[in-house]
Amino acid sequence: MKTFVVAFAIFASMVLIADPVNLLKPTNKAESWRLEKAGDAKSEMKIEEDAVVFVTSAVDSTDWHVQAVQTNLDLKDGKTYTIKFKAKSPDIVSITVNAMIDQEDWHQIGLNEEVKLTKEYKDFSFDFTASETVSNKNRISFVLGGSKGTVSLKEVTLTTK
Repeated sequence: MKTFVVAFAIFASMVLIADPVNLLKPTNKAESWRLEKAGDAKSEMKIEEDAVVFVTSAVDSTDWHVQAVQTNLDLKDGKTYTIKFKAKSPDIVSITVNAMIDQEDWHQIGLNEEVKLTKEYKDFSFDFTASETVSNKNRISFVLGGSKGTVSLKEVTLTTK
């Protein structure tokens, strides 16, 4: 009986310290991303080692005319999520990360943060509580169309808190 109790305690502690499950697809796989371009905006995506790199070469007056998104997320109303990522840019750019539904009316569901990028990778982390979600039709978006430039992202994770 004592052996069983010790074994159970070890198993329980392993479960409690396990890493949270990442709800997103791998950052450095092109098939994980949908690059959306609209209006006169132009952007390209490429993979460089462990990062995805977006090069926006033309913008118009609407920043969301260039967005990199991961879709089909099954987020739930009232649940709190944490998004973490590393980002950099050799250019002076700000981007916005948000969570929204991936269908008309495209409303946001609890996350909308602007970040200023530097020439070196910087860690970002934001918690948000989801609301007005749609089953399997939610997305994380990186809004890249505010200015021309290069943006590198790596280690993008979305976990339940």
